[in-house]
Amino acid sequence: MTTKSSYSGTRMSAEASLFDTAYAAGVTKQYYELCGRFPLEPSASYKKVPFKAVLTAASGQIELSKLPGTGTVFQSEEMPDGVSLNFIVQSGGTVETDFCISVGNKVVRSTFAIFCNSCLKQQNLPLPKPAYPRPVCSSAEDLVVAFKSLRKLVLLISEQSRE
Repeated sequence: MTTKSSYSGTRMSAEASLFDTAYAAGVTKQYYELCGRFPLEPSASYKKVPFKAVLTAASGQIELSKLPGTGTVFQSEEMPDGVSLNFIVQSGGTVETDFCISVGNKVVRSTFAIFCNSCLKQQNLPLPKPAYPRPVCSSAEDLVVAFKSLRKLVLLISEQSRE
């Protein structure tokens, strides 16, 4: 079954409902605040943070594992059933996410940049500039702060979707 959302395009009803739920819970606001706390500074010089430094900084704060491969991708461990969250650290320290949340018999998969943009569109609210911001971190400690905040947000979405 599909529903027509208040913005152009057709969305699955589970996804549209999740946008409303997340927006009402303050997920969008909190995500954009995080991006404001760790903004892209065009004149700054960002160096790659070694993955071992991130794992060391995360110890005792958030359970992470580095996924195999050449990229810097971490998986948040100890997530509830039906929820997964990966952090992709792109060049320059930009943090992209990849999360999945089971809602009923559907799985919603997105990034926070796209998800929060869609939440605003569904509410007929203005989009931020840039339209798809992401936190940009220059140290292992900043990455851990961002990861913890993003984990909290995906858990909030998951909890709210089950109520």
